Amino acid sequence: MPRSHPRGPRTLAVIAVFKFVKSASLIALAILLSRLREPVAAARFAEWLRALPVATGHEFVSRALRNLLGLGPHAIGLIALVAIGYAALYAVEGYGLWRHARWAEYLTVVATSAFVPVEIWELSVRFTPMKLIAFAINIAIVAYLVWLLRRERRAHDESALPARSS
Repeated sequence: MPRSHPRGPRTLAVIAVFKFVKSASLIALAILLSRLREPVAAARFAEWLRALPVATGHEFVSRALRNLLGLGPHAIGLIALVAIGYAALYAVEGYGLWRHARWAEYLTVVATSAFVPVEIWELSVRFTPMKLIAFAINIAIVAYLVWLLRRERRAHDESALPARSS
């Protein structure tokens, strides 16, 4: 049964939806990658991408496309498996947060915090506004959940204290 929440269900619901969107995006990526393991599908995909306006004149997109299509089927399959693993983690976090489960709050804090050093490194190596936004969102989620867990712990501890007699 979901527990009551000091700030109402909206904040955790927003975070849960964010986790569900990340999960769905990674599932779509894994499906695409599994299809790209076939040379004919990879060639058709490359052709389609090259026809998009974003692929022409943008070095980052061109380089990413070359790198992706230069990988072998085994490497692409491994990336797809990693994407499925992360999709499962995000789905579990989202489900638990949607249900206001304390374990999901702890899981989300640990899982999200684990990548903070990697995100800082990524920002220092190749800064982009999108990376900064993603980093800020993740930090905000961790900070909110830590605050929430501490607040709930404090409320629990105070309710467990014996009543004072005057």
